Amino acid sequence: MRRLLSLLTSLTALSLSALSAGAQEAPPLEFALADFPPYFQLNNGGKPSGPVLQLADALFTEAEVPYSIRGYPAARLYRRLERGQTTVSMAGDGHPDMLSSALQGSTPVFNLALNVYRKPLQPAITGLADLSGQKVILIGAYSYGPLGQQLASPQARVEIAHAQSHAAALQMLLHGRAPYLINYADPMNGMLDDLPADSVTSDPLLRMDVYLFVSRAHPDARGLLDRLDRALTQLEQRGQVQQILGAADYRH
Repeated sequence: MRRLLSLLTSLTALSLSALSAGAQEAPPLEFALADFPPYFQLNNGGKPSGPVLQLADALFTEAEVPYSIRGYPAARLYRRLERGQTTVSMAGDGHPDMLSSALQGSTPVFNLALNVYRKPLQPAITGLADLSGQKVILIGAYSYGPLGQQLASPQARVEIAHAQSHAAALQMLLHGRAPYLINYADPMNGMLDDLPADSVTSDPLLRMDVYLFVSRAHPDARGLLDRLDRALTQLEQRGQVQQILGAADYRH
C-alpha cells in the first residue's frame, strides 16, 4: 500500500512538473510595428532598429511578459492584429485602423513632437500654410505620413530638399541651403545642445501621444493591456522612457 501511495505521489509530482514546464514554455507574444522612423525602422535585410527596441525590452521585462518583436507594412500589421497573430503594437492616440481591432492603453508611451527648425531671424511658422513658397529640408528616409504628402503636393508650393541624415539636415540649415527644416524633436535635441545658444530655434508643428494597443483577439486583452500599462507607469516614474529616448543614436 505504501509503495502504491509513493508511486501515485511521484506520478502526481511529475505531472505537476510537466504542466508547470509547459506553462513556462508558452510561446512569446508578438509585439509588432509598422515602419516608424526615427523610433522604429527596418533595414534592407528586414532587421528592426531604433529606440523602440530598447523601450519594448524594458517594458516587457518589467511586465514579466515574454515577447518577440517584428516589423510589417502597415496594412499587414492591421490584419495581423485583427486575427490575433500580432498581440501588441504601438501607434498614435485614437489611430482608427488600430482601434478597429485593438484596445488602446491609458498611459502614453511617449509624446511625438515634430517641429519646424529655423535660424532666429527667419519668420516663425504657425502652420503648413506659412511654408508656401519656401524651401524646406526633410530627412530623405522618412515619409512624414500625411504631412509629407501635403508638403509634396503642387498646391503646397513647397520646394523640398532631402538630407541623408539628421546631422546632414542640420548642417544644411546652418549653411543656408534652405531656411526651414522639419524634423522630430528627439533626434534634434542632442545636436542642438552642441551648438552655441540661439543658433537655431523651432516652432511646434505636430504633437501626438503614442500608446500601446492590444489585439481584441487575445483571450485576456484587457488584463494584458492593464499589466503593460502598469509596467509602463513604473518605467516612467523611474525616468527610464525618457532616458532611452534621450540616449538613442539618431544621427544617421
